[in-house]
Amino acid sequence: MMTFTTPLITKYNHYRTLGHAVLAVTLSTYVKSPWFAASDRMRKFWDHHFIYRVKQCLPYKARTKLDHDWVLEESPKGKYHYHGLLAIDSAYAHRIWSPIGLSAKLSNALDSFAQAGNYRDFRINKYLIEPVASIEAWTTYSTKQNQPFT
Repeated sequence: MMTFTTPLITKYNHYRTLGHAVLAVTLSTYVKSPWFAASDRMRKFWDHHFIYRVKQCLPYKARTKLDHDWVLEESPKGKYHYHGLLAIDSAYAHRIWSPIGLSAKLSNALDSFAQAGNYRDFRINKYLIEPVASIEAWTTYSTKQNQPFT
């Protein structure tokens, strides 16, 4: 049976078989407006601000090899947050995350998102990036989808 999450599971399991590191991402915001959450600003934040900062931690030749997907979810308290996956060649994964935790360079960059900026009119109040133990479980949790395609 094919579910909504099947393509993501297949994609990231394939990265794992290639020896890539797969990391789970959660970025919490204070955004409560469904209109704002559906706006282009939220997409641009992930694609242009967050991914830009992640790529700055990598050598130039590895930046094009970073793959990512994300969804936006509303918490029970009505605030929106990002759930995502990052896949990177294991040779460069330590530049993002190592057994001692998130790289200092990326932590500092993400800490800067605690304040709104000229081109980012919302804040990221908390973040978590860590290796994915089970791609199936993370994908189902992050998308809240375990229903088959109709």
